[in-house]
Amino acid sequence: MNTHSASTKGTERKRAVVEAAAAILRESGPAAVTHRAVARRARSSLSATTYYFEGIADLLHQAGRANMARWASRAERVAEQAEAAPGYLPDDALVELLLEACIPKDENLQAHYSQLISSGNSTLVSSAYRTGRSRLNAAVIRILNCREVPLSADLVIGVVDGAAVSALSEGRDVHATIRELLTSLLQATNPHR
Repeated sequence: MNTHSASTKGTERKRAVVEAAAAILRESGPAAVTHRAVARRARSSLSATTYYFEGIADLLHQAGRANMARWASRAERVAEQAEAAPGYLPDDALVELLLEACIPKDENLQAHYSQLISSGNSTLVSSAYRTGRSRLNAAVIRILNCREVPLSADLVIGVVDGAAVSALSEGRDVHATIRELLTSLLQATNPHR
């Protein structure tokens, strides 16, 4: 085996371990990310989960970075759609774009918000989320700029997350609750329409 293929194989193995840790983090929170759980999920040896990382804290940080990159990439794709949309975006279309940018479609929302909250107990995960948040914010701003809406990404994401947690805790439809609050927020920014 030449050095290049060994290096490629090592890079792929490391990526698989990070992706497995990120999936466990998304589904169950930081406490569930152990070397054994990650090895099982990645279908790799236990030694692979320790070889590429300084310890479980480093693996958690990398998993947090991978999750934030995943969420930011989704929002950036939505921002591209918004920027490519012809003409004026009505409120309902803008709300749908913001919803798609901020809420994962392929994740259990109860688990998503539970792990976000529990990640606050992990300095390295919360640091990765905080650092990566700038990409997510930038994508949300791009969507808002399609209509020149004078709101910050932090406010919009805060409304989305708050509405989601409220709806989940009260047994209401998450998407409907977010739509209602985002629509109210947009109308409040331009009450003379």
